[in-house]
Amino acid sequence: MKKIKYISIFILAVLVSCQDNLLETNIQPVNNNLPSTSSLGNVDGLTTFAKGVYDFLATDDTFQSVGNENESPMLWFVYGYHETMGDVMTMPWGNFGGRWVNQTASITLDDGTVVTPPQGGPQPGEIEVRNTRAAGSDNATQYEWRDMYSVIVQSNTIIEALDALPASEADKQAFQAWATWWKAYAYHRLGSIYEQGVINDRGLLTNPSSEPVTTYVANSELINKSNTLLDELNTLLAAVSDNTTFNARLTNLHLSYLASKVDKDGLQANANTLRARNMVYNTKVADMTAANWNQVITWANNGVTSNTNAFTMQSESSFIDNGWLPGQVTGFWYFPSDRLIQDINAGDARLNRYFDAAASGFPFPNPRGRGIQYGATYFWQDSSPIVSSTPLAVTMYYAGTYEENQLFLAEAKVRTNDVEGGLGHLDAVRTFQNSGLPATVGTGMSQANALEEIRKERRLALFMRAVSFYDARRYGIAAGSRTGARVLDTNGVVNTNATINYGYLEYWPVPAFETDFNPISGSLN
Repeated sequence: MKKIKYISIFILAVLVSCQDNLLETNIQPVNNNLPSTSSLGNVDGLTTFAKGVYDFLATDDTFQSVGNENESPMLWFVYGYHETMGDVMTMPWGNFGGRWVNQTASITLDDGTVVTPPQGGPQPGEIEVRNTRAAGSDNATQYEWRDMYSVIVQSNTIIEALDALPASEADKQAFQAWATWWKAYAYHRLGSIYEQGVINDRGLLTNPSSEPVTTYVANSELINKSNTLLDELNTLLAAVSDNTTFNARLTNLHLSYLASKVDKDGLQANANTLRARNMVYNTKVADMTAANWNQVITWANNGVTSNTNAFTMQSESSFIDNGWLPGQVTGFWYFPSDRLIQDINAGDARLNRYFDAAASGFPFPNPRGRGIQYGATYFWQDSSPIVSSTPLAVTMYYAGTYEENQLFLAEAKVRTNDVEGGLGHLDAVRTFQNSGLPATVGTGMSQANALEEIRKERRLALFMRAVSFYDARRYGIAAGSRTGARVLDTNGVVNTNATINYGYLEYWPVPAFETDFNPISGSLN
């Protein structure tokens, strides 16, 4: 793996420490490696360069032969931020800003007692005060921005290299499809978390000095850019005539040890599911129309139908080691949220398969006096289908999956009054994950109850896939509150009818690591 040559770009040096709230004030944006593009002029060189997108989507600095890039742990920090803001996990520790990202505004207990955070205030203020370069590694806003724009530059460079590449048309199409997909994915993630951003269509060949784009656009334009790229991908895939050569090249761009390698048909399916994501995750449920839901059905009917055609990552000692979410949760970084536990139906086999109520002296109320929202009555089973410290034992997903696509269909059909049709997709997910729950089809379930079952199922079935915050936002919970909540108070008493006032930001500001050197003007284009 260390022979892979690629150029890192827009990388910031980030300290990683086991201490809370470590500050590092001498952080500057750096380009550790001046562009050296000689390897891009042949198929083998461009292939290894194209695999370099994984380095921005992983954790460890694997490709040390070109310098210390200090990549951020996307599958540890970024996924963790999303899952804690979606309140399927909690993190009480201040490392890397994690504690502050999921600090609630207040909690009203069963007896009416109002509990506020013992330190600091609601999440928006805590994010704002840490969105500085002086906050160093504690500035949580920096990580997803940096990695996704690095993926975009990497992808732009691949596309720029194709004109001079001595290769077959099908090989070139595969490179272009790979790069276009990752660009669409990156803009999807950027537009789904930040208030605004920039659109960059230049790579290292046309912009070797890495001059920044200085025009900011609203996050809706980032989502539009993602959809435009998916249009381009559709056109490209329709033009491929040599499927054998195309698929051989495309699957070779995945890391060799990954069990799932997306081919042409899988790429088309992923594009359709990503379109559904762009719409569903960035539109409030109250604002979705019947036409919108019918469009989701059309996309999902042609979306990801098998996780063997999903974009995945697995733990592996020489690449990602334990720097990923399932590997870190067993080390007490994260805890299962009691609000997730209460959303698991009685008799669901996944409760005992995934979680352990007896581990390590639980329950664990008010850890270190940080706040009762972080308390937990369950820990993790190791190993399980979602958590393991064993290399290659658990698969993580970057984009759409079978379960997510099925649950898009379930929700869309129920919301367009096809309750039985939607429940069929819900049952399919529960069967796929061996829940042991009885079928819901044929039970005469109401539309409201069906939607509630789908809401709960999304929290469990899509656990650790970094979509729970998107759901909380579109339901109006993230910026608002949840009633009837299960909360473990300071005395270890489980409250079952508490109200949690989250008050979270729905979209994050642009990181100061960007704005300090690329200021935002007073208006957006």
